[in-house]
Amino acid sequence: MLAEFLQRFRRPIKTAGTAAFLGLALGYCTFYFLFPNVSVPAAGESSIAAVLGILAIAGILAGLVTEDLPSAVLQSFIAVPIGVTLVFVFAVSPVITGVLEVRADDLMAFIVRLGLPLYLLAVPMYCVSGLVGLLLRDRFAFRSESFLRPRRGREQN
Repeated sequence: MLAEFLQRFRRPIKTAGTAAFLGLALGYCTFYFLFPNVSVPAAGESSIAAVLGILAIAGILAGLVTEDLPSAVLQSFIAVPIGVTLVFVFAVSPVITGVLEVRADDLMAFIVRLGLPLYLLAVPMYCVSGLVGLLLRDRFAFRSESFLRPRRGREQN
C-alpha cells in the first residue's frame, strides 16, 4: 500500500522537495539581503553578487535533479511562498533573541516590501538556471545508477 502511494505520488513529492530546496535558498538570500549584519557572512551591506550566485547555484542544482522543464517552472513558482515563510522564520529568531529591535509590523513590511525585488528576480532566475541544470544533465548524461538499472515489471528486450 505504501509502495503504491509512493509510486503514484513520486513526481509531486520530488517537485515539492526541490521547491523546498529552492525556497530555502531564496529565504536565506532574502534574509541576508535585508539583515546582512546578523547573517553569515556578517557584513555592513549585503553582496548582490553573493545573493545572485546562491540563487543561480541553487537553480542549477535543482535543474540537475528535476525531471522536465514544466516541473522546473512549477518549482520556481512554489519556491516563492516557501521562501517568504522561511525568511519570516529566519527574521523572527534574531528579534526574539534581542539582536535586532524591530516591531512585528515593521518586520513583515521589511520582508514583503523590501524583499519584493528579490522575489520577482528569483522566478526567472530559477527558470533559466534550472534550464541550464537540465541541459548540463542531458549533455553530460548525469544519471544515477538506479536510473540506469532496469525496473521491475518492465519487459526486458
